[in-house]
Amino acid sequence: MRRLPLLPTLIVALAIAAMVALGIWQIRRAHWKDGLLASYRASRNAPDLYGVPPGADPDAIAFRHAHVLCRVTTKETLLGGTDASGRTGFRTIVGCALIDGRVIMADLGWRAIDARPVLPAVGTRIEGRGLLIPDEVLARRVLGKTAGAVPLLLVLDGGVQGLSPSVPPSIETIPNNHISYAVQWFLFAGVALVIYALALYRRSMPNRRR
Repeated sequence: MRRLPLLPTLIVALAIAAMVALGIWQIRRAHWKDGLLASYRASRNAPDLYGVPPGADPDAIAFRHAHVLCRVTTKETLLGGTDASGRTGFRTIVGCALIDGRVIMADLGWRAIDARPVLPAVGTRIEGRGLLIPDEVLARRVLGKTAGAVPLLLVLDGGVQGLSPSVPPSIETIPNNHISYAVQWFLFAGVALVIYALALYRRSMPNRRR
């Protein structure tokens, strides 16, 4: 019986171990995501905040309502969205500086595609109640490298003058796909093991004359 080839076997073993480790990591991420979504659901019934607590983890106050006073710091960024009746249009997002200098984002409201409302200028004071949503990707787009930027979006319950209220993101639409990713990694590891086992079997077969 031939000995196992050392280098190929080592490479395959390391690859399989890495895929299994990634699968286990995805399972842990799935449990973490379940806990995060559970905390979001609990926040919906929490008392309103007055302002954004300094130093608060955005995930810890996500999906809580807050009464906020801030001043517009950027021109609007338009995102596709719908209003309460399901019409397609644009959500209007701006940077908004809190009294202590931190800067969050504010969803001022929804507008139809062909609408051209007069929007609050930079420096305008915005005061209202809204839902706090963490969004690091949007923060990079709207706030960039602004000093004191906090990746939180305040979706106002009532749009500013000329805009309708935007429909805020729903917890139910936040995916938790980590288990399916884990299954994929375990399948990749299993397929790699089977392919290498077949290769070793063919290698161990005596040469046949044709």
